[in-house]
Amino acid sequence: MLDFQQKRKVRSFMYSRITLVVISILVLVVMHSTWRVYEKKRTSEELKNISIQYTEELRTRSEELEVKINRLDTVPGKEEEIRSRFNVVKDNENMVVIVPDVEDSVATSTVSESFWSKIKAYFSRN
Repeated sequence: MLDFQQKRKVRSFMYSRITLVVISILVLVVMHSTWRVYEKKRTSEELKNISIQYTEELRTRSEELEVKINRLDTVPGKEEEIRSRFNVVKDNENMVVIVPDVEDSVATSTVSESFWSKIKAYFSRN
């Protein structure tokens, strides 16, 4: 009989309103903390992915620079770079420079409008 009474006391304590409120508050606090940790994890994963992407971009850029450096270590590579940056030729070489016609560019850029066409254009805009 004593066991039955003890069980009854325990049940009455466990199902009391105060106990249920305290347990509910504890559960809410734990849920809130868990949610904050989950959000931090999600943010850190996004930042990790961005960092991985930047790392890959830097690796490809590094590889491109290595190729350019290796090309510049050779004599033909240096010569090609100098020729592309500066307008130079070797001895006993000739250079041909093609100059565009000046008349064509001047003729197309000088279009004159008459006085009446300017007035007509002004009033057609408004």
